[in-house]
Amino acid sequence: MSRFKYILYIIGVVVSFGIMQSCIEINDEKIPSYPVNINLSTAGYWQTYGVTAPGMYREFNIAERKPANYPYVASSRTGFGGVLLVCDIFSGEPMAYDMSCPVERRGDVRIHIDESSFDAVCSKCGSHYDVMGGWGSPLSGKAVAQKAGLTRYSVIKIGAGYNIVN
Repeated sequence: MSRFKYILYIIGVVVSFGIMQSCIEINDEKIPSYPVNINLSTAGYWQTYGVTAPGMYREFNIAERKPANYPYVASSRTGFGGVLLVCDIFSGEPMAYDMSCPVERRGDVRIHIDESSFDAVCSKCGSHYDVMGGWGSPLSGKAVAQKAGLTRYSVIKIGAGYNIVN
């Protein structure tokens, strides 16, 4: 191998390692841990309140009674800033995130879905997150510089639906 090719090879390895490290270092635990328990395990609940097609999303917030007609019970919990439930565009599987912006770290500063891009966006800091297929990874704004990803919650298949828990 010529010296020039060897140097290019080394540079490629270093750049690849740097890219892999930057992906690994996303912090999705920047907000306080609060309990999450949303029961959508029956067919009726999942069909009414779930996300059944790629690109669908729904917001849950017990303090604000979102969705308005969801039957919250004593054991229901919706995390620090509410729960965003989405249907992954690649797998069709449900995914859930805390709606608090990890840059702002306040329960009342939340992300929302931009209908034109399907990114989750913080209206305060302007950060964009990939929630429809990117596990809540930061796409732009202060979140990229801080390597701040959205907090993910478990979506567990139970019966004809799912439960969202942490």
